[in-house]
Amino acid sequence: MGTVCRTNFRAAAYLFPVFLYGKEREGSPARQVAASRRAFFTNYSDEGEFAVNLVFVSFFLYLAVIFAIGVVTMRMGRTYEDFLIGGRRIGPWVSSFALITSYMSGYTYTAAPGLGYTGGYSVLWWATGDAPGNALSFGILGRRIRKYSELLGAITLPEYYEKRFNSPALRVISAAIILLTVSMHLVAQWTASGKLLSVVFGTEYFTGMVIGCAVVLIYTIMGGYLAVVYTDFVQGLLMFFGTQMLFWVALGRIGGFAALNDKLGAINPALVTPWGPDMAYYGLLAAATPVILIVMGSFGMPHITIKHFSMKNPDTARQAMLITGVFVVLFSFVYYMTGGLARVILGENLADVEQAGVMLWFKVLPPFWAGFLSSAAVASLMSTADSFLLLLVSTIAHDLLNRFSKNEIPEKKRIAIARALVLIVACVSFAVAMNPPALVFTIVIFVFGGMALAFGVPNLFSIFWKRTTAAGVGACMISSLVVYTGATAAKFSPWGLHPFISGLIVAVAVLVLVSLATEPPKGRALEMFDYAAAYGDVPRSVAAGASASVRAEASLAEAELGNGVDHKVLAGSGAAAAC
Repeated sequence: MGTVCRTNFRAAAYLFPVFLYGKEREGSPARQVAASRRAFFTNYSDEGEFAVNLVFVSFFLYLAVIFAIGVVTMRMGRTYEDFLIGGRRIGPWVSSFALITSYMSGYTYTAAPGLGYTGGYSVLWWATGDAPGNALSFGILGRRIRKYSELLGAITLPEYYEKRFNSPALRVISAAIILLTVSMHLVAQWTASGKLLSVVFGTEYFTGMVIGCAVVLIYTIMGGYLAVVYTDFVQGLLMFFGTQMLFWVALGRIGGFAALNDKLGAINPALVTPWGPDMAYYGLLAAATPVILIVMGSFGMPHITIKHFSMKNPDTARQAMLITGVFVVLFSFVYYMTGGLARVILGENLADVEQAGVMLWFKVLPPFWAGFLSSAAVASLMSTADSFLLLLVSTIAHDLLNRFSKNEIPEKKRIAIARALVLIVACVSFAVAMNPPALVFTIVIFVFGGMALAFGVPNLFSIFWKRTTAAGVGACMISSLVVYTGATAAKFSPWGLHPFISGLIVAVAVLVLVSLATEPPKGRALEMFDYAAAYGDVPRSVAAGASASVRAEASLAEAELGNGVDHKVLAGSGAAAAC
């Protein structure tokens, strides 16, 4: 009787997703996934319902923790500055993990293993840029731009550009670029969501996208930036330990590194070379290109730059740099190598190579830990998507509507318009992701390069070169994106180099030449530059003025939170900064 019950339970587990979402299409990746899940649960036939239950129990425990964080942070954030940058009180550990998880995204469990599956060891060139890129983002950019943003009273990147260069036009240009690039990057996140969750739940691709999108929207709206960074911290821990566990268990399954080398080499000897099967990374410049792109992207992604704005003080950057460097070194090489392990264990001819890493879970892990890693995978895409959604809200509501509408549009109406526009952008990106134009890797790397050029180069020059001008920055943003997009579309790659290199050369040259050809900054701009370059905290008198400029805009938060803002908190924010 017990055997019959267990058999019926397992049959129900297999059939429920089909009943709810429809039968997998013939030849679709979902059919391969279903076969992998059946094999997985068959391995635990003696445990029956436990094999099914433990996967879902561990996953829904994770969701419960995430929603709890959303509820708690909703009570913590009471001011406009809290909602957008956490009140500038985020410590090194949370700052570090918030940056790492926002950077990794759904790419970690889809694109990276897929790249490793097809390219073998050659993909480690991409991993080589991760640790220095993330660590140097804190070490080179973090301290100064954190200090500069407080001196200027800036709480978004477009606002920073306007106040740094006294140019409203730069605010509009940078906001427009953010809306465009973030919308494209969201396509990659929803695509990754569909691929990951279709594996976890055995559903169709579309259902996976819906689940991921809904969860992210709910907790981001609940708690704003504080919800984003604290969930990112929890999600970062899950991602790190989950990925480490998968890699070492899978490596042990095939017999260690020596066996991995032998088995990959038997499939294709080029898989164990640094140049790859298609010799894409042959030569110093070709191999260095991924490293340069990743490092520059770490300086330019706007949802990462905001992590610097929110740090407790400029010195937090030093501690966060060390934490980030250590964890990313241990993290990045592992998730790329997972693809090679999947090729050996799962075999050839997968319908979708970007599901290789996810399918590996059900092949090598016990039930509870498969569910645990499912949580880590969902965390990877949620931690980036939530940052992007909040970035969209701040760009539309703060940088465009609140800045340029003056008092002509009532506050509640601005928020309604901002929410409507965000919903439109999310829906458009979701619709595109239903039939994505390319692999997650292709979309992410293209957008990554665009952000590196449009923001990475201006960010660095704005804090290290006094002579940088608004005209130089604006020309840099526009010209580099035009060249990069054109070179990518035309497949222009001299000496086999990525089109990003062409865009980078143009970005630096145009910024320098146009800045030298236009009137240099003077007066207050130079004084602020010197304050930002000096070590130590922001001077109290200057900090009080910066806080006041932020407090003047805090009335928008009242509309955002339904007239629930604590006016004592608002009134005290300037005094707290001056103390």
